[in-house]
Amino acid sequence: MLLCTRDGGGMSAPYPSGPTNSHAAIGWHPDVADIWVDGNYINGAWAPKQEVVWMCNNMMGALGAGCEVATSWSNSSMTVFRDKEGYFYTGWNGEGGADRKRVFAECSAKQLLPCEVFATVRSSSGKKEPKPGARKLYAAAAAVKGRDGYDGRLYIVSGFQTASGVSAAAQKACSDMAKRPCETRALSGNGFIQAYRLNDNDDRATAETSAKRAKQAAELDCKQQRATCKLQASFDSRKPGLFVHDFATGYTHK
Repeated sequence: MLLCTRDGGGMSAPYPSGPTNSHAAIGWHPDVADIWVDGNYINGAWAPKQEVVWMCNNMMGALGAGCEVATSWSNSSMTVFRDKEGYFYTGWNGEGGADRKRVFAECSAKQLLPCEVFATVRSSSGKKEPKPGARKLYAAAAAVKGRDGYDGRLYIVSGFQTASGVSAAAQKACSDMAKRPCETRALSGNGFIQAYRLNDNDDRATAETSAKRAKQAAELDCKQQRATCKLQASFDSRKPGLFVHDFATGYTHK
């Protein structure tokens, strides 16, 4: 028999029912680039689930409304994956790792590069919490929506503490300057946005967790499209600013 508990990414993390002697839980907050762990409990899953949320709330203070239990399990281990925007997913390693493989495939299908393994956590683990510097800073890149009135520019805002706030700011900057409706093309939490051009006329941007991975993702996109590729500017989400990137010249100005 399997019981399921819902993780913060909308996936299920199964664990064996019945007598167990090593329960653990993972907690997270969408604006933190790390996880909370508490484990090695012999009296069931309730205590570690309560503890990871308490630790998260204690660190985040007034911003702790986003703290939640990602998953709980027993007598086994859990893999934590990270996607290109910096968000986490969990996959259970029990029963041959079928759940882990499914989560990895679903996460990776949404981006150019495979999702990263962030951590493997055993149910016998003790307490772990992020350092204060794990608080995310976001960047978003926006561009004119559609081809009508497209100005060949990418508008990047960085250094924001929320994804929704930075996305809205990037779209507003784009709309104010281009005088057209705009949309977000890339979002990053504690990562990088890479601007690049295919065949001298197809302007794109992608996000990844490091500058190296962002470059690799852009190059892979070019290869898959069988297109010539010009890698242009890279933007660090942790460096605050407003930048306007011109794809035609490859020049970026603040």
